[in-house]
Amino acid sequence: MALSDMQAVILERIIEAIDTDMAMPGATGPRMYGSAMPEYIHDAAELNTLEFVDEHLTGGMHTRHRNAAIDAVTERRAKCSKVRIGRMEEALAWVPMFVWDHEMRVVLFDYARVKANGWDWTRFISARNRRNPQKKAWVKRTLYRWIEKSLQQIECGIVNKSILLMDTAGLQVAHGEAKHTGKSIRSGLRSWTSPEEMPAA
Repeated sequence: MALSDMQAVILERIIEAIDTDMAMPGATGPRMYGSAMPEYIHDAAELNTLEFVDEHLTGGMHTRHRNAAIDAVTERRAKCSKVRIGRMEEALAWVPMFVWDHEMRVVLFDYARVKANGWDWTRFISARNRRNPQKKAWVKRTLYRWIEKSLQQIECGIVNKSILLMDTAGLQVAHGEAKHTGKSIRSGLRSWTSPEEMPAA
């Protein structure tokens, strides 16, 4: 896809918004499976014993799964900051506001979801076409055109409504070091200058 800088920023914001939306905690309520009792809390001695037994019986598989679950909860909480939720709401509001065609909206949201999960877009398209043979098959080139067109519509809508993109990820300025530390204005008659720094006449 050939995207302008602003379209690339818009797409990144939508992918980030989908990622944040997936990281949000689900609705509270009764569990659909398992016990309604809270998890049993182990003290340090019990944890050491369980890890020792787990290491010898399963090679530490249960311990790795438990640590991965703890890491996933920590990562999910980090993604759900107040600033990121505000950015998510802003970016997700652009799509229904500026993209008129429903199928183009669905394609854009599916593309963002695939990229947020790190999946392969081609495999997702083929799996979607296999799962829904009664629906119109998706073609990769057509989908890319729809994504580009929807991003163009969002870009035009943002420009027309004078919405500022509060995204400075790619706008960092590299500063060069100063060559001279002396006075800013120097006369060639009164101060010495090295030959390589002399202006060409």
